[in-house]
Amino acid sequence: MRNRINDSMGQSRTTLLRVGVLVAIAVLVATAVWLGARGRTDDNSGTDKTSGDPSIQTGQQGQNVSVDQVAPETAPTDGVVIPTGAEQVDGYPTRFPQTDLGAVALQVEVAKAQVGFDYDQAATVAGLYATPEDKAVFEQRARDAVALRRQQTGVPKEGDVPPPASYTVTPIAYTLEELDTGYYAVNLLSYVTLTTANGKVSDGLYAGTQLMRWLEVDGVGDWRLVQGSTADIEHLVSTGQPKAVAPGTPEYKQAGWIPINGAPQ
Repeated sequence: MRNRINDSMGQSRTTLLRVGVLVAIAVLVATAVWLGARGRTDDNSGTDKTSGDPSIQTGQQGQNVSVDQVAPETAPTDGVVIPTGAEQVDGYPTRFPQTDLGAVALQVEVAKAQVGFDYDQAATVAGLYATPEDKAVFEQRARDAVALRRQQTGVPKEGDVPPPASYTVTPIAYTLEELDTGYYAVNLLSYVTLTTANGKVSDGLYAGTQLMRWLEVDGVGDWRLVQGSTADIEHLVSTGQPKAVAPGTPEYKQAGWIPINGAPQ
């Protein structure tokens, strides 16, 4: 993957086609840039009709609990090491550190997990990471995201997904904004590969925002996805969120993206 990414990024300054704002849910936007398409079959015709993931959303007001500030203010040369969860539930990491990078870790895991075509699996992941009050909302958004991925890849709305259709996400950078004590907006830049049912492969960059709050649920503290208040969303929209731009470009540095250690750049 690294060579493919490097090749695509190297061409990005002259060949990137800006798709622009692809989805605006609750006024908060996510953006994507597609780096080009290639075919695994002889049919490479057609136009990309890609869109942002409707599961990308924002958070709500809640209790304020202090967390340790460990995220660097400037990007280290080799990127930031993202912590892992101390426990697992059904194979998914939980119990992230009570630090600002713990919030980033949750966003990374959500992005990596929400790539399949199974409605129930997507809803389970969303419910696992959402605050209980918002569980039903995030589960529905996850199901909507699966429906969108199925549409993008040209597979049936229900049932088995025929190969080679697939959708993969590799988080590569983040930005972090503290909105309140123990409450963060996490922006994540990811490398995305979408393969349609007829073998057409589109490589791209996707930037999305989630709101995370450190909460105690049943006496156990962890980071949770939460819905955003109107004031939260208006603030994020008015200040502007980092766009999906290629690493190594002036726009990438200007946006303040912090690379993730070990991720392809």
